[in-house]
Amino acid sequence: MVKPRVQLHNLRVCIHGGEQERANRRELLDFSTNLNPYGPPDFVFDVIKEAMNDLSRYPDNECSELRAKLSKKYGCREEEVLVGAGVSELIPLVTYSFANRRVLMLKHTYGEYEIAAKVIGAEVRRIEMPELRIKPELIVAEMQQGDVVFICNPNNPTGQYLGREELMQLIEEAERVDALLVIDEAYVDFVRDTFPLHRCVSSTQNLLILRSLTKSFAIAGVRIGYAIGAKGIIETMQKLKAPWSVSRFAEKICMSVIEPKGDAFLYDTTKKIERSKETIEAEFTFHSDANFYILDVTDASKMKRALLTHGLVIRDCSSFGLPAHIRFSVQRDRANDLLVQTLLEELNG
Repeated sequence: MVKPRVQLHNLRVCIHGGEQERANRRELLDFSTNLNPYGPPDFVFDVIKEAMNDLSRYPDNECSELRAKLSKKYGCREEEVLVGAGVSELIPLVTYSFANRRVLMLKHTYGEYEIAAKVIGAEVRRIEMPELRIKPELIVAEMQQGDVVFICNPNNPTGQYLGREELMQLIEEAERVDALLVIDEAYVDFVRDTFPLHRCVSSTQNLLILRSLTKSFAIAGVRIGYAIGAKGIIETMQKLKAPWSVSRFAEKICMSVIEPKGDAFLYDTTKKIERSKETIEAEFTFHSDANFYILDVTDASKMKRALLTHGLVIRDCSSFGLPAHIRFSVQRDRANDLLVQTLLEELNG
């Protein structure tokens, strides 16, 4: 057998939510994935039926029609947009294209950043998070020329969102030292009063924004996401992108959800999620800017097993370096009530 590359020897597969655990039960309430509990929107199914007429045709490799729609929506140029098969395709494209030596990321964050860095042999530097909080000044202090800096905003799994002041601080430092700041906004649609970061793209060569539609519209089976950045950044990533990675189904669905009917769906459902969060936060002394929470339960693995006996699936945060914490998403109210009640019973039992 041919030996694998040295960089792969100690590489571990990234763990994700959505595990299909059955535990001898027919139905489970899954809080381990951070999807909009009110999706997918009904109109998506009509789009899928229409897209079936194109099954015999290759996808548009550049997703030209979708890029045009996205550029119009965000007020940028088409050459500043790249469409991929979800953020999970775009993340390694970033490291393959720009990670020459070091990749910076938060100590507790999305695991695919580290894998994408290690695959190419880059040095991974973790930024400390005192009391599980993102401190922009710690990121600034670590940035060096040529670094690729991944920031999940809001951060998975801690749920903290960095606003305008913090983001501008990071952008200014990235420009000063000439680093690439990559802001992953996979969950930004669930955050109140967000800063329109895309407006900064035309004025800097050191910023790349990653966006996902999977979470916002609960279309996890459709792999599609996009990047917004300077023309030179997008052109470089396009060279490495696999041909036809975005199916016609995915492109058509994306074009439909970024239309006004998709905006209306998001507006209505995020209002419901906000009301649910108020109820949850009344029971616990914590807050999240996102549609999920992290909770210290002393032993996450033990709590996960206990909740599973009640038909409830949560995320054990051990893979984030937090073996005492669990993460759970906001679902519909009835499911939320059941989880909160069961959690409190287990914690107080």
